[in-house]
Amino acid sequence: MEGFIAYRYRLYPTPAQAATLGRWGGCARAVWNAALEQRRTAYQMNAATVRYESQSGAELTDAKREHAWLREPHADVLQQALRDLDRAFERFFRGEARYPRFKRKGRERFRIQNRKRGRIEVRRVSRRWGEVRVPKLGWVRFRFSRRPVGEIRHLTVTRDTLGWHASVCCKREVAPRPAHPGPPVGIDRGVTATVALSTGELRRAPGLPRGQAERLRRLQRKAGRQETARRRRPPGERRRSDRHQRTLAAIARLRGREARIRNDFLHKLSTEIAKSHGIVAIERLDVRAMTRSARGTLSSPGVNVRAKAGLNRSLLAQGWGELRRQLAYKCKRALGRLIEVPAPYTSQTCSACGAVDPASRSGRHFECVTCGHRADADVNAALNILAAGQAVTAREALAAGRGDEPRTPRTELADVVSRARMPRIHA
Repeated sequence: MEGFIAYRYRLYPTPAQAATLGRWGGCARAVWNAALEQRRTAYQMNAATVRYESQSGAELTDAKREHAWLREPHADVLQQALRDLDRAFERFFRGEARYPRFKRKGRERFRIQNRKRGRIEVRRVSRRWGEVRVPKLGWVRFRFSRRPVGEIRHLTVTRDTLGWHASVCCKREVAPRPAHPGPPVGIDRGVTATVALSTGELRRAPGLPRGQAERLRRLQRKAGRQETARRRRPPGERRRSDRHQRTLAAIARLRGREARIRNDFLHKLSTEIAKSHGIVAIERLDVRAMTRSARGTLSSPGVNVRAKAGLNRSLLAQGWGELRRQLAYKCKRALGRLIEVPAPYTSQTCSACGAVDPASRSGRHFECVTCGHRADADVNAALNILAAGQAVTAREALAAGRGDEPRTPRTELADVVSRARMPRIHA
């Protein structure tokens, strides 16, 4: 059985190499934006659909002939940008993602396939350092954290606020294994605790160290004062000063470190859960809708806009969507299963007797008004999520035995809620 795994490294290019990578990323961004604009215009004017086959052929060749700077990067850089745009539209039409957007400067990303001519290679030069061979550029140094295993298929180079990174995708053979024998677990995602497990564990995503967090607050206040001063200038002199730009760059670097700390926590947590549990049940959350702004419109302005903005920042700082994404492929890799169940009433239902009453929950505490059961509110919700996930698997097993179509998790939990009782968990 074949499998794919990506190894991500922090690159340390020379100044000349960094400038070249920046230009290549700029070319990929320009091709993406031009192709996206072409597709939008063709559909708006003629209701026509433009695909990768037409854009990557004569049109791309003509663009290279007209603009010499498009001929500098490796040929795959521009071709893969068009392929990525095609896949983005396919995911949009399947309802898996939103409409593709234009790319902005500063977040460059491009990919190169590993072909016979100009192969992508990785070698170790010392205990801490390695080098990756980027076709048409040469060897670029990186921090050697682990050795890639398998056949290298392609190389993805990205840049964020902390620098350049390389992701090496490898194809390797995976020996068939039996289904995951671990016990099931339910996960409730929250703000006070990032995740609460049905086993009683509470985990919270760490933030910046105290000193860096205080520096971030000082820089944000400084940026606010500089922005206020900029807006008070005459219209022709409202360009951001160099000091203002340096302040914003320092804030971006600290935000990048904060995101990296959070992603490290989520990767370790999702790996631990996927390896320890055969069935993982989580609630189905529309994070994008939950974190939508409350500003409203000019004709119908929203209320409590600042409070909702603070809540949105707290929700986004937990990485709920990223945790779900990581659990999806890691459970599959470990031969486990991820089940998503509807979220309504999971926090208002008693995991002991099944009674549903909003009065049972008070902040972090849950005390059932029917049977008096007491528990942490998030752990109680995690137990209900686990019960709903077990109900899904039980219904599917019953349907498989009778030859019927298995019911979806949404329908299963809807039946449970309609009876105002959640399935009990039996030891």
